[in-house]
Amino acid sequence: MAKINADWHRANPMPANAKPDQRLAWHLAHAKACACRAIPDGVRKLMIERGVAVPVPKPDDSQR
Repeated sequence: MAKINADWHRANPMPANAKPDQRLAWHLAHAKACACRAIPDGVRKLMIERGVAVPVPKPDDSQR
């Protein structure tokens, strides 16, 4: 796993009781800004069902 982007996480908390569209949008933005964890299976399934490209994890720069 890559290092967490703490600044992004502080500025972009997941909404409480997030609706599927909110979860999808949050995880897409998260994948662009921070690769601290994989996209959960439920969100990945939602992306596939809606025809949204599932982001490829960013390489972990700390492992180079």
